[in-house]
Amino acid sequence: MTHLGSTPRELELLALANRQHGVVHGDQLRRRGLDATAIYRRTCVGRLTRLHDGVFAWGHSALTDEGRWLSALWACGPESALSHWSCAACLHVGKEPNTEVHISTTRSITSRPGIVVHRVKRLDPIDVRRRGLLRHTAVPRTLIDLADVGSFAELRAATDTLRTFSPVALAAAQRRAPGRPGRGNVTRLLEADQAHTKSELERRYLRLLRRHGLPRPSGLNVWVGGHKADCVYEDQRLVVELDGRAYHLRRTQIDADHRRDEDYQLAGHLILRLLWDDFHAANEAATVVRVRRMLDRRAR
Repeated sequence: MTHLGSTPRELELLALANRQHGVVHGDQLRRRGLDATAIYRRTCVGRLTRLHDGVFAWGHSALTDEGRWLSALWACGPESALSHWSCAACLHVGKEPNTEVHISTTRSITSRPGIVVHRVKRLDPIDVRRRGLLRHTAVPRTLIDLADVGSFAELRAATDTLRTFSPVALAAAQRRAPGRPGRGNVTRLLEADQAHTKSELERRYLRLLRRHGLPRPSGLNVWVGGHKADCVYEDQRLVVELDGRAYHLRRTQIDADHRRDEDYQLAGHLILRLLWDDFHAANEAATVVRVRRMLDRRAR
């Protein structure tokens, strides 16, 4: 066969590849009458490009992200699911740091060029979704996976891109995947996304001040600029607001917060806002620096 031409079979395979992000499976080729020799001859002339064992690109290898993801899924078997950073990119809640595709599977397979395999003991059906031809982890399970391979800041950033976020669903997903190395980051995220009372935050703030030898505010819940401010340093003309609302709910209040802050500034006060996560051990040193700088600035 020196020229493949545009035979009905070739056109059928082209149409199939177009429906599958440019990739075809070896089983699909064989079901359409191509034996090993016919497949090999097509790779020699560039009609097929081998991507992984038994997985080919049709016509070229300049694949879309969906083509890369689908070919990796096919290479890892029917029980695999797109996961970690690759799933985050698929769900538009993160970006793949490189071209390697992350796959989770219960099968005894290993990573190979272009594919990072995460072997898991169990992948509950509730933690798996389908998007067209792509089988991928659900959002809560994806966050559990990201907590294993990324920093808390990266996990927080991915969560912030979600249109809706359910701490209940995330906690349930964590229970279905116990003993994960990122469980501390997940717990911290869940804690930060709970609604906390002003009294809880005030106690945490006052304890932080005592631990680091910082001055107590001159008043708590004092009226400033038409609002009841959480903590007021009258000599330094500084207001410290302690925001105990759940973070994903707090985002809907940003405009109101800005207007409140403007009123504080018009009344001659600086404003410092602290969230629950600012009191976490990982952030405490940075929070102390912020408080001290604000106090020192007014003192000057």
